[in-house]
Amino acid sequence: MTKPQPPLPARGQGMLDAEWARLALLVTLAEALRTGDAPAEDFTTRFEAIAAEVAALREAGGWAPLAAEVPPEVLGGFVQLDLDLLALALLPEAQPALAPRLQSLQPQVGGPYPCLATLQELLSLEGGEEVSRLFARLDPTAPLVAGGLLRVEGEGAYQCIRPTLRATRAVLGRATGLAPPPGAHLAPPGGRFGDLVLPEAALRSLRDYVAWIRFGEQIAAGWGGRRLGGPLALFAGPSGTGKSFAAAVVAAELGRACGVPWALYTLDLGRIMSKYIGETEQNVNALLDALEGRRAVLQIDEADGLLGKRGEISDARDRYANLEVSHLLSRFERHAGPVILTTNLRTNIDSAFLRRFQIVVDFPPPDAAARAQLWAALLPPNAPRAAGLDAAALAQAARLSGGAIHNAAWYAAVIAAEEEAAIAPRHVARAVWAELRKDNRQVRRSELGFLADHLEGVPS
Repeated sequence: MTKPQPPLPARGQGMLDAEWARLALLVTLAEALRTGDAPAEDFTTRFEAIAAEVAALREAGGWAPLAAEVPPEVLGGFVQLDLDLLALALLPEAQPALAPRLQSLQPQVGGPYPCLATLQELLSLEGGEEVSRLFARLDPTAPLVAGGLLRVEGEGAYQCIRPTLRATRAVLGRATGLAPPPGAHLAPPGGRFGDLVLPEAALRSLRDYVAWIRFGEQIAAGWGGRRLGGPLALFAGPSGTGKSFAAAVVAAELGRACGVPWALYTLDLGRIMSKYIGETEQNVNALLDALEGRRAVLQIDEADGLLGKRGEISDARDRYANLEVSHLLSRFERHAGPVILTTNLRTNIDSAFLRRFQIVVDFPPPDAAARAQLWAALLPPNAPRAAGLDAAALAQAARLSGGAIHNAAWYAAVIAAEEEAAIAPRHVARAVWAELRKDNRQVRRSELGFLADHLEGVPS
């Protein structure tokens, strides 16, 4: 099997400089005509020279990178006007310094992506026949739009053309979205599969998920497979079993496997969920649109809060709640990028959504052997330790989750550091006692095993 290529392949960034230079001259001409100023004396000579260079570039296959993203039958339907439109749509991202000048030509639009009126002006399209041709090349069935390279947004003469991230990736070889997508924040990826203390079946599923992401483009473009959204993964298990850490490991392993870094974004439900009808869906759409085409994994914790079960309809609120869940189901399914959802209660996820997951990974509570591994890994390795801190004994002493062991190991280290002492059983006993009491119940000393003998200041 061939090695998968990075999603954003490297290419000569100056390949299309002549295209951008020609468009910059067109913008200069439009500015001069609007202000009544005459262009520079050598403008015509410069424009003819750069136009000839652009024609030669196109003839030599300067736009060939599109072949990696667009089916041959779509690419074969391109005409010169299509390349002009695609170049203009990409111009604000290819040459950000020109974006304010484009925006100044269309103050009614409030953005740098050219609208129909600006396109007609820049390309000097005159007469009804040429304008009709412009509309025809931006029709939903035209190659640029049907091929997923351009989007048309807005109304009337101020409808704007924007490049999709597929077009940006193919032509510029880079992602242009640098800020975190709306409603999410950047989380640090890290760790390796060997750092996860999980059953072999769960580890195998995680490796399969990474392979699903890595080889998806090869299967679709190279092998002719029918594209799927996502891939979507569900990490299900009790709190503290390592679901969030596993998402960080997936992002880190993707970066190592592909040779280029992958970002991990975690969804902020407080910025997504809204009590106003339609706003939750709008927020999710904006988030997923911003993630499209990036080397990024989206993690959604407590997904059952976002994708709860649909229920019986008894009033308008129930009907809207069901519509909201249905929209989210279909929107996540259409998203072309990895999404990891975590839940403590798989049964709370709508069954229709469960069928849409490509990978489901169960995170069980750790058994004694797993707890021993966790204690050995999570007690600070360079901290001084007193006798009696055997990881196997600590694992038998109390049945804690992985997250609780992490907290207890850190808590014990804090207490020891404050006392300027080695980490001793009494420090771990106090930390484990604090973890057990988080359930707001009466904790018996017997629940601490041998650590109960080291617990100070707590009644029997």
